[in-house]
Amino acid sequence: MKRIALFLPTILTLLFAFNSCDQLTEKQKEGDALFRKITKTYTLHEDGSIDYRYQHELDLHSHYSFNRLYGETFIVYNPEYQELNINRSVTETKEGKKVPSPENAYNEVLPGFASGAPPFHHLREMVVTHTGLEKNSTIRLDYEIQSNSEYMPFLMGNEVLAEASPVRELVIKVRFPADKELNYKLLHAKENLNISNKGDLKEYKWVFDDIEATKHEDQQPEYNQHLPRLIFSTADLNRAYQYITGQFSDDLPESIAEGITDAVGNSQNRMDSILAIQDMMVNHINHFDIPLKHTGFRLRSNEAVLEDNGGTTLEKTMLLTSILKKMGISAQTVGIIPSEFSDKNMGNLKLLENYYVKVPGKTESVYLSATNTHRFNSKYRFPDEVNLVMDQEQKTPEFIKPEENVSTVEISGKLQLNNANRLTGEVGARLTHCENPYLEVERTEASARSLLTPGFNASDARNYQLDSLSSAMSQIQYTINREFKPEQQGNYRLMTIPEINTGLDQWHLEILTDSRITPVEPGWPVDIRYDYTFTVPESLQLVNQNIDIQESNDIGSVTIRIREENGNIQVRREIQITEKTIQPADYNKLKELMNLWYKENYRKLIFSI
Repeated sequence: MKRIALFLPTILTLLFAFNSCDQLTEKQKEGDALFRKITKTYTLHEDGSIDYRYQHELDLHSHYSFNRLYGETFIVYNPEYQELNINRSVTETKEGKKVPSPENAYNEVLPGFASGAPPFHHLREMVVTHTGLEKNSTIRLDYEIQSNSEYMPFLMGNEVLAEASPVRELVIKVRFPADKELNYKLLHAKENLNISNKGDLKEYKWVFDDIEATKHEDQQPEYNQHLPRLIFSTADLNRAYQYITGQFSDDLPESIAEGITDAVGNSQNRMDSILAIQDMMVNHINHFDIPLKHTGFRLRSNEAVLEDNGGTTLEKTMLLTSILKKMGISAQTVGIIPSEFSDKNMGNLKLLENYYVKVPGKTESVYLSATNTHRFNSKYRFPDEVNLVMDQEQKTPEFIKPEENVSTVEISGKLQLNNANRLTGEVGARLTHCENPYLEVERTEASARSLLTPGFNASDARNYQLDSLSSAMSQIQYTINREFKPEQQGNYRLMTIPEINTGLDQWHLEILTDSRITPVEPGWPVDIRYDYTFTVPESLQLVNQNIDIQESNDIGSVTIRIREENGNIQVRREIQITEKTIQPADYNKLKELMNLWYKENYRKLIFSI
């Protein structure tokens, strides 16, 4: 009986282990690795200091998992305000042997994003190298980052509830003084919340089971809006807004006046001057791409940014805003928040994904980046996102709701191909919104000559006329004279139908996989139309005529027509994609349209000689 009593705990342990193993899903068993458990604990203390504790148990199933994926752990922290303590880093082999990470397995380095950014060279990244790794071993990691009360203005989190490998159980705990409130938003996950008291602290505890691994598919939504996510904060929107804008200042050193004069140079009009200053900011002030969560959302002054010749995205945006204001231009900083994440009752600075400067244009406001020069008005990219005006003079948040528009390309032309392989005629272009290179033409009007590439080279446009130019819509007329050499294949000649570079071409949808698990987000809704009339020599007989294809579904349509009428060849190619994000259920509809649009036989005119 004593022997039975002694063996009973061991037997129960083994039974529990086998039972746990049986409960694993096939994907969890077959994956390169499996997180048995991840626990993240946030604690806000009464004095404003914040502790973050991370723990995981990670099973390694393949050589790839420890040679490439999880052989090291990288922990970024700010030693000016934070202290890192690693409580445990142990590998348990499949035989049960425990191998702790030795002292030389802990190495501090400069985070990669801080390279070339001297003001942020105090940041550190602890690289923890795990030892004793082999198939069927388990890594147990436990570390804590303690932030003093001066680091973060309040407790906030933006947690994606998925990893590169499946997760058996994910636990997130948020602890805070009982006299405070926690605002939170849970996306694409089942609510499993327990609220309790831990001494003087209130605890919100979420438990999530059987989380699938993230998928490695191209062109997923830009901000991973499709993934399960938990967002939380102890601040409301007003407090968060006032904290960040309270650091804004338009003060500039006197020495900058000469630089502004040099940048503006011989600009002829107001928009020329604005774009000249933007070019100076983008090309001559370094971009330190430091996530603001690693600076405690602290911003340096305009003077410091100029002195260091570089700033974070928001710091550069603030500086551009301030310079434009000094020039007498009504400029404001605008922050972009994915609409799915936004909650008017919650203030979470980690939700701000991008920043722009809003300036008045000819007919409507224009968004300019301080880190990149775009061809079009960036305002049109964010009609379905939260556009937050960030201005120190406004004590409460103001939101802009841009109009939702379909970006269009309309190219029409009457062209003649003679026996000397010369293509001549007139072509008109009408371009709107994200397909309208308004800012590029405002910078250099001569760039309008090359807007028809690759269909027509800049040298082919012997003359052009700007009928209208605004950020919403531009119309340009061209006189074309081009030496055109069609391909020759035996007794056939092939002439590619002239098309231009559009957003659709930049999204690389020519070759699509058979199926899709995650949403596809190409860029923006488009409506692209080509309408040509070709006159060709009688010696060329059109082979691929009488093509008439019309295909439409819930996400768009394709029309392709090639026919010979009254001695002329009429070509019409149209595609409409009406959705910015294509859900997996509609993926085959997108694939159907794109396969038609890019089919080679429908993009060429085939003549017999």
